[in-house]
Amino acid sequence: MFRTVLRTPDVIKQAYLQAERGHVSTDLLDTSIGQSWLRCLESGMRVGSEPALPQMAGRELKHEFERNERFLKLSSPLAERLSNSLSDCQVILASPDATILKRLGPDHDFMVNVAIDPGTLMAESLAGTNAPGLCLIERKPVLVNSCEHLLYPEVTVGCVAAPLFDLHGDVLGLIDFTFAANHPRPDQFLDHANWFSAAFEHQLFLDSYRDHWILQVQALSSWSQQEPSGLLAFNHDGSLVAASSSALKTFVTTETGLVGCPVESVFGVSWGALVDHCRKHPGVLSLEGTGRQMIGRLSPPSSWRNTALYPMRGVVKLSATEELIRAWPDELATEARRGLSALKAGMPVLLQGDTGTGKEQFAKALHIDAGNNGPFVAINCAALPEGVIEGELFGYRDGAFTGARKGGYSGRFLQAQGGTLLLDEIGDMPLDLQARLLRVIQERTVTPLGGHEELPIDCRIVAASLHDLEELVSAGRFREDLYFRLAAVVVELPALHQQTDLGESIERLWNEICSRHDRSTQLERVLRDQLAAYHWPGNWRELENCLEALLVGAATDSNHVGLADLPMRWRRKLEQSEQTAVDTAKASTAKTNQPRNLRDMEWEHMQQVLQACNGNYSAAAKSLGVSRSTLYRRLNKVPETDSEK
Repeated sequence: MFRTVLRTPDVIKQAYLQAERGHVSTDLLDTSIGQSWLRCLESGMRVGSEPALPQMAGRELKHEFERNERFLKLSSPLAERLSNSLSDCQVILASPDATILKRLGPDHDFMVNVAIDPGTLMAESLAGTNAPGLCLIERKPVLVNSCEHLLYPEVTVGCVAAPLFDLHGDVLGLIDFTFAANHPRPDQFLDHANWFSAAFEHQLFLDSYRDHWILQVQALSSWSQQEPSGLLAFNHDGSLVAASSSALKTFVTTETGLVGCPVESVFGVSWGALVDHCRKHPGVLSLEGTGRQMIGRLSPPSSWRNTALYPMRGVVKLSATEELIRAWPDELATEARRGLSALKAGMPVLLQGDTGTGKEQFAKALHIDAGNNGPFVAINCAALPEGVIEGELFGYRDGAFTGARKGGYSGRFLQAQGGTLLLDEIGDMPLDLQARLLRVIQERTVTPLGGHEELPIDCRIVAASLHDLEELVSAGRFREDLYFRLAAVVVELPALHQQTDLGESIERLWNEICSRHDRSTQLERVLRDQLAAYHWPGNWRELENCLEALLVGAATDSNHVGLADLPMRWRRKLEQSEQTAVDTAKASTAKTNQPRNLRDMEWEHMQQVLQACNGNYSAAAKSLGVSRSTLYRRLNKVPETDSEK
């Protein structure tokens, strides 16, 4: 429990009077409040000046949401759940820089004159003493009473805020509880903040290690006390990869004392026995080999249902990579296996494919099958502003630049230590940053911004792009030396309509979505075939959106769904696609002498060359004088029909 000294308005008024004379009476103030007042006055802020708070808007705010997409995805459901149970406050989520991202809860009278909206900047250097800004400096939950806001003495609210950390100890965001100034028990929001911090860490751990086996453990004596369960992540061979803070408290140890240990040395039971219990009895199990009465629940990786690594008699199970490439053209599947071998050997792998082809999912499969014990860390180079991406990649020290987080930031390379780093959409990385990235990859060291020491890195690298990087090199938009460093092995992901047995793939995806929604609805064969005939320009992402919309829109008691159950938009798309196929067939049989556009002629010529090469893309690309990725991309463009011209 965090100790916070509460002061009455009369006492704080005395402190205000002295602060107006330039003196801070720390004996009248909570320690953290007193230190904050000192910093504010030393920086030239005036007591009670009530400055207008800076506000992000438009594109800048959009980038802020994109930067914090994962934080919002994990924290929003928890915050909504908590907000629904609290009627006397507003719950606020903010970024690691104290920029407001989301407000939850009803509009209370005490918020009428408080301008806190998404995009409002609440850093202490801008807003003076306030809970969101202060908790980032203190790195712990803080309470700021209404009368303790140095720049806003007449404000009608008090606040409690707590930083939320990632698994590496960096601040990922924060939660704030804003309540009426006359609330009788403001300290109760500290309890809410502590609960939320523990719940967020729990959710973050589950999400970060969803491709691992996760064992939730708790002492039987604390089961009824609703204490958070400890979480342990295991590899497929039963070796421990990571432990949550509550698990470390349970075992009274450090993470370094646990990681790498086989499960037998921790619980006195074989890994095979635990997995077999999970398969046959997916419920609570007793763990008695620890010398304490403990209970636990073992959860399989997200891919285990399709990728069981402990096959039953007579059943051959596929690895994560093989599961994904089972319907790929043979030549691409061969390159995918080559990519896995390269990653195992420590070589970079480059993934090329259109939007929605599953590049990140494939990178995760490579990570799993390469046997990496560390985390899978991804960064989208296209989603971050140019001035931000360098710090995100390489990290920075405290005070490296204006707006840098208190305590600095480790960066994605160091976060991926012992694991895999995915550089997604690397084709959008600025040229000057490409030069530094090349040095980091070559020298295997990274220097954080504002620092001087070179820190060794130990992670495997997968890069991905929807652009043809060879074409970007030719256009001068991507460094040739970096391309050759990353493209040791290039895996080209096929578009959805290029895959064989698409109907079976649709069936498997449908079953996964039904399982996700706890439904057992059948997909009619006629509809499945119509879906398989569609060309899916958005690939897997578009298909999944379509199937999920179909399921959630169907009656919960329906046994099966067909074309009539599809949303109107999707019915229209399938009908247009079917009509296009008919029109194309008619145009082909009519053999008219109407002039065709150059794009159609190019597409047909490439198809003819590919057929002449017996489907060998490498030979066809060589014959045409283009790269294989260019050939794949251009063949993915369905030619126009006469009705579209």
